[in-house]
Amino acid sequence: MDEFFEKIKRGKKKVEKFEEEERRFRRVTPLPIMLLNDALPLMVAVAYVLIGVLGSLWHPGWLIFLLIPTYYLIIECVKHKSAAAFPIALVVTGVYLCLGFIAGLWHPYWVLFFIIPIYYMIVAAIKGGSWAKVFDLLVPALTVAGFLLVGFLANAWHPGWVIFFAIPLYYEFKSTVKKYRWQKKAQENGTTYQISADDIEDKDDD
Repeated sequence: MDEFFEKIKRGKKKVEKFEEEERRFRRVTPLPIMLLNDALPLMVAVAYVLIGVLGSLWHPGWLIFLLIPTYYLIIECVKHKSAAAFPIALVVTGVYLCLGFIAGLWHPYWVLFFIIPIYYMIVAAIKGGSWAKVFDLLVPALTVAGFLLVGFLANAWHPGWVIFFAIPLYYEFKSTVKKYRWQKKAQENGTTYQISADDIEDKDDD
């Protein structure tokens, strides 16, 4: 029961914090920004009509509407000081569509979508306070991205696939380094016991 009430208190504090952020943001928002916040959808619609009528670019001119959700999501990101709230998926999609519709660069630029999981991996790892964790999370994604680039750009699917050996080699190397560090600590402390890599805490990654 105490745990239940504690959760309620934590939830109430979060709501109060959010409301305070909202009040502070409204209080310090300059007039030009407020005008832009209110008028952006209408401005984008007018710009689209002008692009279509004057330049006959109804397509891909409609991509300009992506500015609306992107802008408001970036505002939320800045307001709450949260990198996780940045609309990376929307930005990457917009860039990819622009490259495809305007320049016909659909392939192999779809690899841009790898930026999305990589970005969230980096944000999650930074919150944990360890850059070693960032690289640990990036190794598989970077390996796949490297294989695809080698395959599509150089048509070297074979023997390019050998790049996947980098994944187990990296983690095996890291595990060996961890074991060595613990054995060295044990030796310095005058102990004889062995500690497996699975028992090593994440703080040793720093």
